Amino acid sequence: MGETAYLKKVIEKITKKIAELEETIDSSEADYKDLKKYTVDYKAELDKYEVYNFQQTMNYIDRRNVLESGIVGKLKYQQEVPYFAKVGFRYEDEKETEPFYIGRYGLADELGEQLIYDWRAPISSLYYDFHLGKAYYESFGRKYSGELVEKRQFEIQKGRIKLMVDTEDTVNDDFLLQELGKSSSSYEMKTIIQTIQKEQNEVIRDNKTKNLIIQGVAGSGKTSIALHRMAYQLYQRRESLSAENILIISPNRLFSSYISTVLPELGENELQQRDITTIGRSFIEETLAVADRQEELTEILENPQSDKSQRYLYKRSPEFLKKLETYVEKMRQQLFAEDLNISKKIVLPKAKLAECFSDAQVPLFQLITRMSSELAAELKLPHKKIIADKLKVGIGAKDSLAAYLAFLKTLPEIYRGASQRNFLENSDLFPYVYFKLKIEGIKPNRNIQHLVIDEMQDYSLLHFYILQQLFPSEKTICGDVHQAIIAGQDNFLDQLQRILPKNRLVKFNQSYRSSCEIVEFAKQFSQNQTLTAVKRHGEPVTVHLVKNELDQITQLTKQLEAFQAGPHKTCGIICQNLQEVERLKAALQVPVFIIGKNTEQIQQDIVLTTIQYAKGLEFDTVILPDIASDQLQKKSNRLYTSCTRALHQLILLTK
Repeated sequence: MGETAYLKKVIEKITKKIAELEETIDSSEADYKDLKKYTVDYKAELDKYEVYNFQQTMNYIDRRNVLESGIVGKLKYQQEVPYFAKVGFRYEDEKETEPFYIGRYGLADELGEQLIYDWRAPISSLYYDFHLGKAYYESFGRKYSGELVEKRQFEIQKGRIKLMVDTEDTVNDDFLLQELGKSSSSYEMKTIIQTIQKEQNEVIRDNKTKNLIIQGVAGSGKTSIALHRMAYQLYQRRESLSAENILIISPNRLFSSYISTVLPELGENELQQRDITTIGRSFIEETLAVADRQEELTEILENPQSDKSQRYLYKRSPEFLKKLETYVEKMRQQLFAEDLNISKKIVLPKAKLAECFSDAQVPLFQLITRMSSELAAELKLPHKKIIADKLKVGIGAKDSLAAYLAFLKTLPEIYRGASQRNFLENSDLFPYVYFKLKIEGIKPNRNIQHLVIDEMQDYSLLHFYILQQLFPSEKTICGDVHQAIIAGQDNFLDQLQRILPKNRLVKFNQSYRSSCEIVEFAKQFSQNQTLTAVKRHGEPVTVHLVKNELDQITQLTKQLEAFQAGPHKTCGIICQNLQEVERLKAALQVPVFIIGKNTEQIQQDIVLTTIQYAKGLEFDTVILPDIASDQLQKKSNRLYTSCTRALHQLILLTK
């Protein structure tokens, strides 16, 4: 059967399925309305058991309609784009070659014959992992070997084949370049199932690693890989894992919105997302105000020498973490620093206490409670609380918060900050959670079976230590240490691997986002010289020297007018600071959309913001309007990150 005929056959079956399901949904909705009307009309005559049964029936109809409506949504997508690839596989010891079509979703006919295979199905690995020749796939513990004799890629739009390419590789180069060369039509992350590379596929399908760390250059697809890995996990572990068991720690609201469509487009429910502050607050009971993290980050970026910035930087340092550990250990040692007088006749020698409190892994108050009970039983004392109270007095803190505030007073004044009983600076939140974990103990979250942490370079080692204790689950952690917009932490990846058990570090050095010209330009600002680009050429990077602020506005307006008249669809103007954002907002006559800490969705084509909020996003065109000429001579994570937001066009205005 020819490709056009097969496509027609598949679309006919999809269309038939849609019609059948829509008829079922319409019938169910009619039944639901009839039942609801009946329960209202005869409310006085129905007993409570009949009412209950009717309600259960209506709930069942409602749930089934939601499920079937979701299936119809997938089928309507398949009606336009049923599949994107085909492999021809000849099983070992067989003469016939079997065709397998691969799409975003699977599809079987009324007899159970599989017409399309889900991209996550075991057999789909033939497409992603092998060149033509010897190949195999594994399913249900069995290995199926044979020969891959055909690999074909399709671009199908509205049920018609627009492009068909035979290839020996994972993805045909021309096909890949065509996909990468498209303009970004919206501010939403796209799925990458059509262009997943072999090394990316291996990470996505890794079911053995408990803690996977992805270090990837800008545009390497690390966030997409992490999300596709979650889709794969949900597909493979359907019986034991659901979307409610996965949590993403996202850097800000806009980024959460930016990635929120990926899982639903892959046929899974949207994953829950939280920022790091919300995570920290969820593990403390006290009613505490916590300073906004984004505001603290802005302070550090724009006023790096301020006291608040110095506190923030210090409290993410290994030196500070060591001070935390030392202070808590000293508290434990105070429990057996001296003999303990229980009464005039009963004294517990410090050697005995040292033996009792030798376990440094148990939270202090839990250890005190346990040992007080054991000591009271051993000494035949009626009141174990007497021992516990005396021991707590010995460590000098009635609770974890009091202990942490006392600890802050031991620091040099510049690092103490404004934290108090009812308020914490954001940089104090996780150090306080550390104290609570070590002193009172915190019950870990067992409901979350997989934790995804994006932009790992923006978190401290203390963050990761706490997250490991509170979420002892599988983790996928991704980021780029060379995109840290706050001063980097020495040997970050080595230290992170020491914190996480059973980990695996993978590195991706190839960028698929930006053109060769943009990547080569951005590379001069990065410490990572292993960065390479896919051979997709585009416009040269342009650097314009502006004489003054008026000249800057004139040149910027000219570039924006050219953008609006050109083929590109999204534009990011990325400033060095918020003051510049406000100045340009007032001066520009072209409508722009401002991204700030509370932005959840971008509503215009032209965006004006700082790198703090642009990181992680991508734009067809990027304009950097306020670069000092001497910045171009230095290594700079911020400049590297800003440049690599661009897909097709990068323009710098320098003074």
